[in-house]
Amino acid sequence: MNNDACNMLLADPNSGQRPVQEDMICAGDLMKGKSVCRGDSGGPLVCFLNNTWFLMGLSSFSAPCNDPVGPSVFSKVSYFANWIREKQSSSPSPDPSIAPPEEPPPALGNSVSLGTAHKHRTCVILVSSQTFLLWWLCLRIL
Repeated sequence: MNNDACNMLLADPNSGQRPVQEDMICAGDLMKGKSVCRGDSGGPLVCFLNNTWFLMGLSSFSAPCNDPVGPSVFSKVSYFANWIREKQSSSPSPDPSIAPPEEPPPALGNSVSLGTAHKHRTCVILVSSQTFLLWWLCLRIL
């Protein structure tokens, strides 16, 4: 969804301010009711292209997440690429040998799995605290 259309949906009619700026990406699946919600801030917007996942944005805000679902707004990673490179060059590379050991995810008691959904999507919104590693890895690629 382009930013002009997003601004039409999100703008405050009383102030006339446009909440979506050039450093932001507007996304969402309004037909299927897909959007970010409270607690999702900082989660990644990723796109799969040529067998590679790309970090496109980081969740910032959305319209209220009740029906009808509105668009979600993400910080545009490409807009901040020079700033990211500058910060990376002034920071030492992390030493992988001092990383804590990987632990299995916690199991949920009394839950029944309905299986895994395998649907091809161009872009996927990941909303989990476990996505920090993906975010860090994508930034290292820039």
